Amino acid sequence: MGARPIAVSVITVLAGASIAAADTSSIQAMAAMVAGIRWGGYVIVGGVPITSGAWGTDYVTVSHVLAVGRRYTVIQGDGSPADATAVMACSSLAHGIDVLVLRVKTHTNRPVIEWGDPTELRPGDELMILPRKEFSRDPVKVKFLHLNLLEWSRTTANDWEPQWHNVMVGDGMVKPGFSGSPWARGGKVFGLVKGTIKPPGQNTWYAAAETATRVRQCLKEQHYAELVPQE
Repeated sequence: MGARPIAVSVITVLAGASIAAADTSSIQAMAAMVAGIRWGGYVIVGGVPITSGAWGTDYVTVSHVLAVGRRYTVIQGDGSPADATAVMACSSLAHGIDVLVLRVKTHTNRPVIEWGDPTELRPGDELMILPRKEFSRDPVKVKFLHLNLLEWSRTTANDWEPQWHNVMVGDGMVKPGFSGSPWARGGKVFGLVKGTIKPPGQNTWYAAAETATRVRQCLKEQHYAELVPQE
């Protein structure tokens, strides 16, 4: 039998070292929006704000290790942790993607991200991963390789656990704690960090992200728009 592919979700409670600096105002503004999802007193993954109003702000993350029944707090910028409530979720087994939306009622009228279209990306396009500062003080470069892991690696769904079947692939460094952090380009979010993967027969680890398309599909299937308070 050939070597089985390896995939790792990047969740941790440890801080990472800083790498490449980003000097554009759009990247800095987007980085400031990235939230830390806290559990057990530590930031474990990132998330991004997708909807906001006088009622609060909803944040989305894609880490499959998060569970709806747990109690989370969310921190944005240098603010204090705020209590969060689960609004909706998708699972890799039922929907092909792991998504969790958390609502923070005390985060009112916050800026939100704009989704990009991943199908517009071309191999070699450079994006920036925007992690929480607990894990990297600076954005990290990633080069887009392919929209679909299975097609790119020439493997089948049987070779990977369900949560990896629809991720896109990039050439870049992903560290513990990066899960849920955006892949950004031109002021838009094209995907959210899922983890790292190593295809069979290769010695190199690659970055994997859930595409914005898949995240938005989950939100639509779960009728997320109907769950947003009307003002």
